[in-house]
Amino acid sequence: MIVNEDWDRTSYHFLSQAVIFLDIDNAKELVDRAYSAYRKHPAIDTFIIQFVALIAVNYLNCCYHQHADKSYALSTFKFLKDLPPEPAIGLNKLLGLFYEAIFDNNQEKIARLRHVIGDCGYAAVIDDIKV
Repeated sequence: MIVNEDWDRTSYHFLSQAVIFLDIDNAKELVDRAYSAYRKHPAIDTFIIQFVALIAVNYLNCCYHQHADKSYALSTFKFLKDLPPEPAIGLNKLLGLFYEAIFDNNQEKIARLRHVIGDCGYAAVIDDIKV
């Protein structure tokens, strides 16, 4: 299904759920393939955009929990920023900024984003992030 270049909604959805169970090196390889496939055929399908944004956020969560070097996350920070300003992925974009602040050890930005995410009612999403 996702071993070749034929990515579809199901492929993106599968990886968005499975990435958290992968070793960081395997996750990076599959995530990079997903980003490449998406860039070749940028979606206007809201579900695909949501799935690729979720892939990115779940991958960043893996990077954090597996203590990966920041270099593992750089392409994902850029990928999330390059996604369209779609309201359906607003939280994912905020979470991308949150993880970027963590990898940059920017305590002020971490606190601001934690506050915003919490004020929006999503504090539980980042409860396992201890910084």
